[in-house]
Amino acid sequence: MYNLSNKELWQGRVDSETDSSHFRHFQTINFRNISDSFDEEQHGVGMIGYAVDKGVELNKGRVGAKEGPDAIKKAFANLPVMRDTQIYDYGNVEHDYERLEETQKEFGHYVAQSIQRHNQTFLLGGGHDIAYAQYLGVREAHPDASIGVINIDAHFDTRKEEGSTSGTSFRQILEGDDNANYLVLGVQEGGNTQGLFDYAEERGVGYVYSDELLHQIAPPIKDKVERFMNDHDVIMFTICMDVIDSAFAPGVSANAVLGLFPHIVLEIAKRIIPNEKVSTISIAETNPKYDIDQRTSKLTANFFHHFIL
Repeated sequence: MYNLSNKELWQGRVDSETDSSHFRHFQTINFRNISDSFDEEQHGVGMIGYAVDKGVELNKGRVGAKEGPDAIKKAFANLPVMRDTQIYDYGNVEHDYERLEETQKEFGHYVAQSIQRHNQTFLLGGGHDIAYAQYLGVREAHPDASIGVINIDAHFDTRKEEGSTSGTSFRQILEGDDNANYLVLGVQEGGNTQGLFDYAEERGVGYVYSDELLHQIAPPIKDKVERFMNDHDVIMFTICMDVIDSAFAPGVSANAVLGLFPHIVLEIAKRIIPNEKVSTISIAETNPKYDIDQRTSKLTANFFHHFIL
């Protein structure tokens, strides 16, 4: 179910009502219905919320991530405008179908529309089943392209289930599309069964352990990411907030010990996002129900803030 944005979320400190150099995002945000015609040339950023945690529930995780998109927008609203880029909030999609796959399909269609309209599309989760919905949109927008999926995550999320959950997105992509490949950065050995590592080897999934990303991104890892991007026509980029240590991101569906530092995630992302092949960026698993002082929603909002080109 698609809902227009809650405009009351977009408020914050007013430093000036006339001098744009002191504006914050809530003073410049544009509100649109995704179904409205868009006559302008492709520009700016489209923002769509995936207010869904049914996939987390089906994956036996702790629910609450459906509140993530609004919490992220609220934190994002008060951040200062640093670039002359128009941002369009298209509201949120909620789950009201019998099957999660139907919600993912609906969301994916909206993603495809945003890709056609904007230089960047930011997707706010919600459970990490947002990734399969994101993929559906990328594939709709680029029907013949080779898609490289880059995921910064503690988990492979390649579980085998009867239907969609927050832990199945990337297996669904791999097994349904011979023209898509998968690279995971930040995998924790203690967060994945041996069977998932075996599946990664079987399917040729590239991965980098979290231990390899503690303090810096080594040249071989930079080369691995660059080669992967060069080998594909389109890059679908997603981040799961549970890759970050729980000291910095306690408000997630499955909090991490020995997780990554936020600045490492930001450094990796900034090597990926400027590439013109990247048109969609999703961040999943922000769960306000378990957050402390809005640390996780603020961190997610700041990631999006830094990702604006």
